[in-house]
Amino acid sequence: MNLHDDDGLGGNLVCVICDDGPLDAPESAAVSGVACPFQSTERWSFMSRREKIEAMLADDPTDTFLRYSLAMEYRSEGDHETSLVKLRELFTDDPPYVPAFFMAAQQLVDLGRIDEARSILRDGIEQARTQNDSHAAAEMSELLSSIGLLGEEDDL
Repeated sequence: MNLHDDDGLGGNLVCVICDDGPLDAPESAAVSGVACPFQSTERWSFMSRREKIEAMLADDPTDTFLRYSLAMEYRSEGDHETSLVKLRELFTDDPPYVPAFFMAAQQLVDLGRIDEARSILRDGIEQARTQNDSHAAAEMSELLSSIGLLGEEDDL
């Protein structure tokens, strides 16, 4: 199986690993590895998406986006605990990776672990503000507000 398939648009290649749609580079650039680093290695076609991310991480274990992608892949596979561990590892980076806070909190809300989600959101909002990321801080504040009193006992 070729890792890049013609998309029928006049020689554009579609990367079936990245699912990014048509590659912008001409086929000659793709073949040289400029457009996608995977097209020349047949073994990639037999690996799961998670395995491909793990293989790339073996080459650069500090790549924040790959680490985040791996956590998201575990989530999509239903392995929430591993996903949350991987996201929490991103909290300890210098600087912490702000999107990891939001995604961990969303996942925790989905799992009904509301108090943990609140705690992570508060930490994430603080970190987003420290990094001058007002958009992320606003998104996390909105999620925090939307979960309201979920998970809290009614003491009234």
